[in-house]
Amino acid sequence: MSITADDIWREFKAEADATGYGFTDQKEELAWLLEGLAANVERYGYPLCPCRMGAGDIAADRDIICPCDYRDPDLNEFGQCY
Repeated sequence: MSITADDIWREFKAEADATGYGFTDQKEELAWLLEGLAANVERYGYPLCPCRMGAGDIAADRDIICPCDYRDPDLNEFGQCY
């Protein structure tokens, strides 16, 4: 069974609602992000942030698994994650 952007959205939406985070209202940007996350789950087995280059090794990529370690600094600086 493959994971879809809709699957990713449901999973991340539940987490966002529970933690007080939200999604961009820019629909094309959000679709790109969700598709990239779904593709990376298929490719690597985990939701590697599509905005960052990964090694394809979960231990090496731990800091860029969405939501990544850079989310809050990006939110503070840019108002959204990278």
